[in-house]
Amino acid sequence: MRALFPIFLLLRAAFAATPGESLRQVQASAEFVDISANPALAIDLKYASADNFLAADLYGDFRIPFLHRIAAAKLDSAARLLAAERPGAKLVVYDALRPRSVQYRLWDKVKGTPREKYVANPATGSMHNYGFAVDLGVLDASGKAMDMGSPFDDFSDLAQPRLESAFLKSGALTPVQVADRKLLRRIMEKAGFIQLPLEWWHFDALPKAAVKSGYRIVE
Repeated sequence: MRALFPIFLLLRAAFAATPGESLRQVQASAEFVDISANPALAIDLKYASADNFLAADLYGDFRIPFLHRIAAAKLDSAARLLAAERPGAKLVVYDALRPRSVQYRLWDKVKGTPREKYVANPATGSMHNYGFAVDLGVLDASGKAMDMGSPFDDFSDLAQPRLESAFLKSGALTPVQVADRKLLRRIMEKAGFIQLPLEWWHFDALPKAAVKSGYRIVE
């Protein structure tokens, strides 16, 4: 007997959008904010270029950094808090709203590889797909990215905030690197974000359960 076609693939075929269609959907909604208009932020969308772990531009026509208005307001607060504590420093955004059309592209690149476990399956979605997650670092007053001890999208244990104390004790992370991570974390948490314990750069604006039960994914 021929195997049944997976329901996820049927749904994908029926509802998949292109990044360009996703962009038009977001631009037509009052729920989302173009955060590139905020002068207190620097923007460096890694997946809209080849400067990422896949060395591929996944975003295509979706090249504008959006967040849900709730997340955008909190990020603006974080940027102001940083400027007050560290004059001249700026938050630099590496990833923001990632529509499911782009999540499919990312998933197709990693499924069946060791990196699959680090990427949300589009069938269930990522917090990025709702516009409630942001990946970011800090630029110092000279415009140079602060050294967080591992690159953005590093899949090693070194990237995990929950292991910082052990790595500091072993010397794998320096006191300055840990202090810079804590600066980012302190600013973001003060503004109402929640850090993902596996990635120093990832913050959610609301708890995952609240987002998935109360908001719609961006196709």
